[in-house]
Amino acid sequence: MHIPENIIEDVRAASDIVDVDSDYVRLKKRGSNFVGLCPFHNEKTPSFNVNPRMQIYKCFGCSAGGDVFQFVKQVEKSEFPEAVRLLAARANIDIPEPDQDPSQTSEAESIHFALRFAARFFHDALLKSDEAAPARSYLEHRGMTEAAIRKFGVGFSPDSWEGLRRAANDASVSDDVLLKAGLVISRNEGEGYYDRFRGRIMFPILSHVGKVLGFGGRILHPESDQPKYINSPETKVYHKSRVLYGLYQARQEIRRHEEVFLVEGYTDVVSLHQVGVENVVASSGTALAQEQIALLERYCKKIVLLFDADSAGANAAVRGIDLILGSGMAVYVVTLPEGEDPDSYARSAGGDAFREYGREHRKDFVQFKYDYGRQVLDDSPESVARLQRGVLQSIAVIDDPLLQETYLKRASAVMGVPDIRLHEALAGIRAGSRRRRGARAQSMPAGDSVGPSHQATSLDESGAIAAVEPLPEEKTLLRLMLGHGAPLVEFILSHMALNEFTEGPSREIASALMQMFEAGRVDRDRVLDGSYGDEARELAAEVLVGTIEASKNWAKKQNIRVPLLDEDSHESASSAMTLLKLDRVDDAIVRMRARIYTRVEEGGDVRAAQEELMKLVNIRRSIESREFLSGHGAKA
Repeated sequence: MHIPENIIEDVRAASDIVDVDSDYVRLKKRGSNFVGLCPFHNEKTPSFNVNPRMQIYKCFGCSAGGDVFQFVKQVEKSEFPEAVRLLAARANIDIPEPDQDPSQTSEAESIHFALRFAARFFHDALLKSDEAAPARSYLEHRGMTEAAIRKFGVGFSPDSWEGLRRAANDASVSDDVLLKAGLVISRNEGEGYYDRFRGRIMFPILSHVGKVLGFGGRILHPESDQPKYINSPETKVYHKSRVLYGLYQARQEIRRHEEVFLVEGYTDVVSLHQVGVENVVASSGTALAQEQIALLERYCKKIVLLFDADSAGANAAVRGIDLILGSGMAVYVVTLPEGEDPDSYARSAGGDAFREYGREHRKDFVQFKYDYGRQVLDDSPESVARLQRGVLQSIAVIDDPLLQETYLKRASAVMGVPDIRLHEALAGIRAGSRRRRGARAQSMPAGDSVGPSHQATSLDESGAIAAVEPLPEEKTLLRLMLGHGAPLVEFILSHMALNEFTEGPSREIASALMQMFEAGRVDRDRVLDGSYGDEARELAAEVLVGTIEASKNWAKKQNIRVPLLDEDSHESASSAMTLLKLDRVDDAIVRMRARIYTRVEEGGDVRAAQEELMKLVNIRRSIESREFLSGHGAKA
């Protein structure tokens, strides 16, 4: 589906790349850029750079790079129209819905369209329909305000078999798309479909950037024989292990507080928001998954597990601790007073009292696991040893050796065991873990562990020619042209031939800029959005984001003045062009001398080659004196 160019530009202008990327990566200011751990490959040292002035990103570890649209395409694994729509929704910019049948769009986009329609249908029903009066009364009794209802998009599904289906069909959403979105169910007795959610209070489940992915529906009449809650099934766009309810509304507060409360239910989240505790998300009744922890890691480094005092809540906390520690995050546990859940306690105590309780009653994982174990296990030596081993197994998953040592001393104090004994036991646990990993690795077929480095080696061994890396001065020229636009494109390409740029993405960028200049408009975004290929886009992002400056060796080796790029762009370009031309002619001189040597060895005539060599030497002298700059349009 075509999106008008003016809307695309409005979305681009409203989507600051630092803000957008911060939804996925914890960024820190470093010089003029922001840096963080790349979301596209595993790394421990940040190599992901975002340049706010250029509005682009570049990872120097995996070469990913581009503008804000490319980032969303890559991180969300979406096509360009979907990336634009996602950013438009984030910026509250309306894009007209497609007039054509949703089947003409991608399957994922059709499903998202159906889910957005359903969210509006349920929300409008709650606010406006007479049938929803009992639902409104129930929510009012539970203390849910209209502001909270609007903030979380809470809705109501009419108690009819085909209310949503008929309305969606009227809006050109097919039954097939509704089925794929998890909104309808096939009838057992034959053809046809009926609504999955009927007579329920609806909680839209959003992605961290605000896309509707699914729903949770709470039964309105507790005497019903139906389950209290039903959730959307897994679909092409909804995977419950990758989503946290309320994250979209909580992101900024999580960053501000540098920690997040993790609760179980939808109403827990809404009630806490209403009393001002907004750094809270819910696992929606599912066991905490690694993907959910990775989501939270983008925003903070500390998770506070907040559970009811019952055994189910404590068991859930125990299961999640090792996953959180293994991801490198800190974990604490708060158990609420007997008979309370986060929803009820927030409404009865208020926000300030809730936060104070959270500060005073939180336990680190060592204290929590030990206290909980003493409650559920007997006092036999075997049970005590089992409890102690469980605490040590949690400590063993921590990668940071200093933090591991700190928690080992903490465990010694809590459990009353000398730390030297705990060290010995921990060493045994870690050794056992290494043996198990080694056994799994040996049982894995050889072809299952091919990584990037192996692939690169295979390519080399197959005889494929590796791409030649552009020279530093070449990257300087590309950065100047991309950064300064038409004036520098004209200046540089009036004095450089395209074949002086390294074959591949470097030459492709130079050629693209020349074509744009001749067409009357130089637009670097066309390079950054991949219009000229992924390799050109990645190189453009690299030169714009990177801290490329003219090498100080230019002055020492070639007697070339070295201004900073922002100090004098034309002089920087002149210096870079001079050095690039010198490098090219020096390569030609080396090749010519090798040819002369070969002919001498073979007894051949070398006069013509010597003449060519003298021409090259003279060209080199003219380059050193910058004669190529004396006439506009002259090229070496």
